[in-house]
Amino acid sequence: MSSGLGSFIGSIVGGAVTGGMGPAIGEGIKIALPPAAEAAKTLVERLVPDPAAKAAAQLALEEALTARDTTATNAAMEIAKAQATVNLAEAQGNDRYSARWRPTAGWVCVAGLAYAFVLGPILTWLTGIIGAAIGAALPAAPLIEVGQLMVLLTGMLGLGVQRTLERTQGVPGAMPGGTKA
Repeated sequence: MSSGLGSFIGSIVGGAVTGGMGPAIGEGIKIALPPAAEAAKTLVERLVPDPAAKAAAQLALEEALTARDTTATNAAMEIAKAQATVNLAEAQGNDRYSARWRPTAGWVCVAGLAYAFVLGPILTWLTGIIGAAIGAALPAAPLIEVGQLMVLLTGMLGLGVQRTLERTQGVPGAMPGGTKA
């Protein structure tokens, strides 16, 4: 099995099944399958003493491994085709929520960044002043992990730039109604 095929299959299947663990599962497949094939080859080498029978067994083993690789590749291609069909149907639909998920995620990022850089520090400052004025220790405002927001935001901005580039270059279908820019 090629070294990337296990990762590819695992990233497709595992990502759908385990919610993002596909690359790890793919690495596991990539690590496990070649040793299994090598073990089968070693067994044929050691257990079949007759040279003609050994050659026939090795040929049958190679054919089985090739069939396995072909089946795995075909399965991965079918999964990719099915996902492409789902993506196309979602893109052509008029469902406002699925069509607006990117702006919604963008607003979540904007709200999180506004809290992390403006509202959070002001709340911390105010609770410190109020706590000192009343003589009590008030808890500080909670912090938001900005690094994870930035990963989401930069990824979305990258997609936004790509989409803008498509629209300015007049890619058919990039403008609402399928018109060119």
